[in-house]
Amino acid sequence: MLKVVRPNENQEQDSRKPKPRGRWKLWTILIVLLVATLSIVFFRSTLSQIQQIEVEGNVYVDRSAVIEAAGLRIGGQFFASSATSVEQRIVSNLNAIESVQVEKRFPGKILLRVDEYSPVAYELLKDGSIQALLGSGAEISLRDQGLSAEKPLLTEWEGKEEEKAKLCRILAGVPDSLLADLSEITPSPSAAYPDKIRIYTRSRFEVQTTVSLLKDRLEILGGITETQTPGFVSLLDGSNFVPFVETETDTEKSE
Repeated sequence: MLKVVRPNENQEQDSRKPKPRGRWKLWTILIVLLVATLSIVFFRSTLSQIQQIEVEGNVYVDRSAVIEAAGLRIGGQFFASSATSVEQRIVSNLNAIESVQVEKRFPGKILLRVDEYSPVAYELLKDGSIQALLGSGAEISLRDQGLSAEKPLLTEWEGKEEEKAKLCRILAGVPDSLLADLSEITPSPSAAYPDKIRIYTRSRFEVQTTVSLLKDRLEILGGITETQTPGFVSLLDGSNFVPFVETETDTEKSE
């Protein structure tokens, strides 16, 4: 006997309901298109562009040089570079700058706070001008900046850029109390000591040592200048002190 099966009414109603999957797909596409359109409009507007660049902390390096090293420009994309990448570009391109802090302020403002190396010496050039030498070895032409009386003057270093930069890096690690007495430093190389230097102090001592030994020998020199009369000091592999002796002839001339 043939059995007739009636369709379930609930099943008929379910089949008549529209499946929601197609509707969600449509909404997803519309949202994606809306976001893409808004993004295009935003990145073409002035809100996404750099409108102001400020530089703080620079004394020896020009503001324009810092901005150029950072790879930034007015009208450029505000979100194109991260703060970290901007910091790395400035430090790698400008050896006068020790560290940088980049602060982005939406909309469109970027602040560059730079920390320069401090001057450790000054150099007298052949034309009579003076330039500052920073702790990194960077050479900075002086404009309105004054000279510190507690920094040595380097003379006769033309053509010895590598040795001069090494000397500056060593001077950067010397305490100010030991650096203050150094008046003038000149190169005095020899076959045995290619990096030998001659130092004249404000306390009227003449010293010979080497660039590589300088930092350690300055502590010995400080003890000598505090306890001895002015003289010649050799601080190479060993230490030797010979006081200056004033002759009777020199005494008569001074009188």
